[in-house]
Amino acid sequence: MHRITRRMAADTQLLAILLLVLGNLMISFGDVLVKLLGQTAVSPYQYVFLRFVMTSLLLLPFWLRLPPERRGLGQWKIHLLRGHLLLMGSVCVFVSLMFLPLATANAVFYAAPLMTLPLAVLLSKEQVRLPAYGISLLGFMGILVVLNPAQWHWAGWLALLTAFAMAASNVLVRRLPKGRSVLATLFLTQALAIPVSFALALPDWQPIALEVWWLLVGATLIGIIYQGVCVQAYAMAEASKIVASEYSGLIFVTLMGMALFAEFPAWNVYLGAIIVVFAIALQRRLR
Repeated sequence: MHRITRRMAADTQLLAILLLVLGNLMISFGDVLVKLLGQTAVSPYQYVFLRFVMTSLLLLPFWLRLPPERRGLGQWKIHLLRGHLLLMGSVCVFVSLMFLPLATANAVFYAAPLMTLPLAVLLSKEQVRLPAYGISLLGFMGILVVLNPAQWHWAGWLALLTAFAMAASNVLVRRLPKGRSVLATLFLTQALAIPVSFALALPDWQPIALEVWWLLVGATLIGIIYQGVCVQAYAMAEASKIVASEYSGLIFVTLMGMALFAEFPAWNVYLGAIIVVFAIALQRRLR
């Protein structure tokens, strides 16, 4: 029986890892759309506000159909905190992608798994094994190789804030009760942050052209999928055992930057990517 239980836990962990890889592929496409939005007149706060509104309107009918006990209102404080972490992170993503290549910005975004480990210990009281720290540090070394600190740009600090917001938001998911609705989590997280995002967007509000709306809608839909995947994955397994899977997105955005923006990485990007992939392989072996 104990062996069967261990096997089921391993299968669940593998599924969580695959979900995170899929989610990072999707959000890489989202980063491309956000980078394109950064070339328009839309301000970062206006983008985030409209994204929150569209997401909330899309999810509201489904949220209302949930039984009252599954709507998540009892955990509104956690959802409120996650919503404003998402607000901060989304604004930082927008600005950093305006000034940094896709691969460089995402290299800093993927510091989030490294930050997840201490946050998981502090917020969720998880028992983190020493090898998990070593694997995440190895992945972070790969990120530093890709980033090349000698060419550091100020927008890198905003990307680091994004990483912190992502890590804290993912860890806070484990503070929610078991069996809660992923849909309710997605809805409340963004709906509760609408007032502050509107207040920030109003001073620099700009009219939006039709082609820009397509970018907004696409980025919003991809964001919904990514957040849902993260909520589900981090609910299925301990953060310390799956965080290294998030490094897969670095490979995706590097290829997309080459294909779509002619951002051809130097040798250090390839070397860093190899280190990151090696860290993911080691993470898979960790039990």
